[in-house]
Amino acid sequence: MFFRFFLVFVLYLLYFLNKKRYVKSSSTGELLARVRAALRLNRYSAMHGGNAPAGEFRAQGMRINYDRRKVFVDEQEIKLTQTEYNIVAFLSQHAGRVMTYAAIVKAIWGDTDIGSTKKLQVNMANIRKKLGSRPGSNAYILNELGVGYRMIDEDARSGEINE
Repeated sequence: MFFRFFLVFVLYLLYFLNKKRYVKSSSTGELLARVRAALRLNRYSAMHGGNAPAGEFRAQGMRINYDRRKVFVDEQEIKLTQTEYNIVAFLSQHAGRVMTYAAIVKAIWGDTDIGSTKKLQVNMANIRKKLGSRPGSNAYILNELGVGYRMIDEDARSGEINE
């Protein structure tokens, strides 16, 4: 926790110094990018207890390769942003279980954005669009109204998915 606080403090300090032109812009921008990347990596590793998942997840034509951080639908690669991939990977690791909005937001964006479900809803709409989900078919991620989202289980039968 201290490490995160320290990095945020350094970010604000560098931002302030850059605004006052005390620091060379190019070096500050590069340093800020590195600090942001370290924060993202720290959050992602904390989400998985220090270990990123390995192997693959398969369900009804969708395949997630955790090692390569890629998602495929009917063997076609789906281009997802880092945040979108993290959401899909998180839900797939808890496949078959309803994950609350708050749990997903905390896992993806950390403690600072608890209660902010709008970002999650926007990202979920983009994910569904990219996965080619249409009402009544290819429902890889189900919305449990007022509660959260649920990724279909690998063993789910197609008759159970149409809700």
